[in-house]
Amino acid sequence: MKIAFLFLCALTLLAQPAPEHQGNFNIRFEPSAKLQTGVQVPFQITVTDSLRKPLIQAKVTLQIETLDGKNVTVYKAPAVNPGVYVAKPVFPFSGEWNVYVEVHRDNQMTARTIQFSVPQ
Repeated sequence: MKIAFLFLCALTLLAQPAPEHQGNFNIRFEPSAKLQTGVQVPFQITVTDSLRKPLIQAKVTLQIETLDGKNVTVYKAPAVNPGVYVAKPVFPFSGEWNVYVEVHRDNQMTARTIQFSVPQ
């Protein structure tokens, strides 16, 4: 009985995901169309590893939020080329917005935030 309990404990520990570490990825992003409200605005996100090689098979998300931390929306950014991802957020109204990109791969994560002014 003790062996079965120890075996179950070991399986539980192994099933837990490993903690994430700083990825040291280089993230560059910018809108590839005019910033405006009410329409999808494509953001091209280029991600490289520490050796400046395209980061492939990463999970990339882009989040928009107003400066007060309200109106938060997260968008998936699928890969369109090796190391290049695209998200298409919709800004519901004009103003100052934080655009936050998060990149995950192999228990590593890197993030970057840039502030954008969205006109009407």
